[in-house]
Amino acid sequence: VMCICVYVCAYMCVCVCMCVIGFLVGQEGPLVYIGAVIGSGISQFQVWLPIPKRLKRTLKLSIPYDYFRSDREKRDFISSGAAAGVAAAFGAPIGGTLFSLEEGSSFWNQSLTWRTLFCSFCATFVYNFFKSVRDHDVGFIGKPGVVNFGVYDSNQQLWKAYHLIIFIIMGAIGGLIGALFNSLNTRIAIYRSRFLLKRPQKQWWRAFEAFVIVMATTLLAFFCCMFLSTCVPDQPVSGGVTGEFTDVEYLQDSTIQKYFCPPSANNGSQKYHNDIATIIYNPSEISIAQLYHLEKEYTLTSLGITFLLYYLLVCWTLGVAVPSGLFVPGIFVGALYGRFFVAIFQQNNIPFLSKIVTEIYPGTYALIGSAAFLGGVMRMTISLTVILIETTQQISYGLPIMITLVVAKWVGDLFNDGIYHIGIHLKKIPFLDEKPPEELDGLLAEDVMSEHISFLYPITRVGSVYQLLKSTHHSAYPVVTPLDDFVHPTSNVSDKHTPALYGKSKPAPEELSLDHPHLPKRYQRRTVRGAAVQAQPLYRRTTFKPRNAKGGENQPMSAELNDESGLNFAYPIPSSGKELQTNKVKEEKPLILHGFILRSQLLTLLKYRVFFSDEDQPEGQLELTHKQMRGDYPRYAKVSDLTDDMMNEEKNMLMDITLYMNPCPYTISNQAPLPQVFTLFRTMGLRHLPVVKASGVLVGLITRHDLAHHKLHHLVEEKKLKKEK
Repeated sequence: VMCICVYVCAYMCVCVCMCVIGFLVGQEGPLVYIGAVIGSGISQFQVWLPIPKRLKRTLKLSIPYDYFRSDREKRDFISSGAAAGVAAAFGAPIGGTLFSLEEGSSFWNQSLTWRTLFCSFCATFVYNFFKSVRDHDVGFIGKPGVVNFGVYDSNQQLWKAYHLIIFIIMGAIGGLIGALFNSLNTRIAIYRSRFLLKRPQKQWWRAFEAFVIVMATTLLAFFCCMFLSTCVPDQPVSGGVTGEFTDVEYLQDSTIQKYFCPPSANNGSQKYHNDIATIIYNPSEISIAQLYHLEKEYTLTSLGITFLLYYLLVCWTLGVAVPSGLFVPGIFVGALYGRFFVAIFQQNNIPFLSKIVTEIYPGTYALIGSAAFLGGVMRMTISLTVILIETTQQISYGLPIMITLVVAKWVGDLFNDGIYHIGIHLKKIPFLDEKPPEELDGLLAEDVMSEHISFLYPITRVGSVYQLLKSTHHSAYPVVTPLDDFVHPTSNVSDKHTPALYGKSKPAPEELSLDHPHLPKRYQRRTVRGAAVQAQPLYRRTTFKPRNAKGGENQPMSAELNDESGLNFAYPIPSSGKELQTNKVKEEKPLILHGFILRSQLLTLLKYRVFFSDEDQPEGQLELTHKQMRGDYPRYAKVSDLTDDMMNEEKNMLMDITLYMNPCPYTISNQAPLPQVFTLFRTMGLRHLPVVKASGVLVGLITRHDLAHHKLHHLVEEKKLKKEK
């Protein structure tokens, strides 16, 4: 709890400092991140109540809180926390929920929808309550979010039906501008990762980069205001803005920057202000409100210079090592683009077009410009529409904003992906898009699966499990049995019939069904009340025959396992031999998949000493409850906590993992289309998927990393090269 609180407070302080010193960043990004961190912490709620055992006995306290003990629940809490951050930033609970659905999650269900929406409403309510306390108006729950752009006045002529054509054109231009923005930012990110992050003491280089950006922003802003600006006369401002900006004199006088312009002329009746300084030297929130709600005309030169300056600086700042968001800078740049678009027709008498464009409220073009630029950069539609509507509290803008965003997204998708997806691809994060790429048509599951698999047997030596966990970092392991290891109890098993602990699985020599006579009886089909089902494994008894090789080297031992039907067959179990030190040993015989077990479960079994000796029966092994298996979440024991000396004392013990494995994991055929594999991962929230043949023979394994964008792109390129050859 203390670590989370300190982390959140430090992050908020850094965010405030970044906004104060002049970084072109938004407040919503850190809020989303903080919400996700808090959500991740709440999913470990058991750790939040650290009551000592002595105090529990004294006060007779018992907190039976066993929920939120899985990665799925943690993932759901993170999605809700991110939505709450957007809701608190913009006062848009519905928009926050849709943002988490559209961009923040790769797995969604109906129950998560109402939970996330409820969390977003609670975040908005709590922010409004404390803001009302600060404003000495306790109980008034009608305040906007952290970011407030004002509310449009419905009495203004906001737009007409034929202006949709103009909005479509603005959306297309916004898509082009956004695609160029993403391309430039991608090149900057690649340069940053190649030359800054690979240097020694890279944290100092990243801090130096942030310092350079601050200095460049300050100097360029000063230069533009000093030498490229124009002193323009103040203009009377009509209504059109409500909310916190009801006072027209506040926007007209308090936020207007003189900045070396003459204070007055004509005996003091005419006042002047610096138009570029008025845009730059105000907080982003105030500047956006001016562009949205003031009818004053900006000069084309000032709007063009400011747009170009902010466009390049935001592109450079995005990705630097500071907490930042893209929404507010993107809205600002888009508003400048919208006002520049309308200023072209205001200050140039273009026949027919000038009259149509200028007959509506100019702030409308600023809002549509924001939607066009954000749509071209982020490629979001539903959530951005709702966020902008909730922020401006003007539902009549719904159709223009949606059309503009869709057009901007279509145009931008012709050139590259959205900025969030580009960042995910550059970092090689296995985040799955909403639908499989079209290039995957014609590919099969066996084209992307990994054939080199680390696996376990249902009964395995403790030393083998320890070596496997120490030499690999996989999150789960398949539990398998060799297909044809059946010998008489008194016979010895040669080396070639003793498979290694892990290796490359080979296909079966023939397709075997579950009714094949060579399969063990406990894995054959049985008829239960007229239905054909796969029998569950029964308790087993073990008999061991040690084997001595030439030269006196230690060799693996084989265990004989008998089921209750009386069928005797040998079952190989690796022991402490030399082959345990080999990580890449090929498996020559096919493997039958029987389940999956997580790495965390194996560590928990080792921690509680869940194993038995050669002389004991498997049923004499300690059995853990479901609560004990999930009790250490998410801080499970680590392999480093298990010392080699401790494991050497018990390495020859046996561990039966059949009670703890998942006996019915999702599987897929090796001939299944790859888009079907992609959809199964996306809809079911999977992390790994075994690939099997019709007989149940394990032939490969697919993980989320195998479906990552960079790997699929490499696979498609290899497919094209093969076709060309």
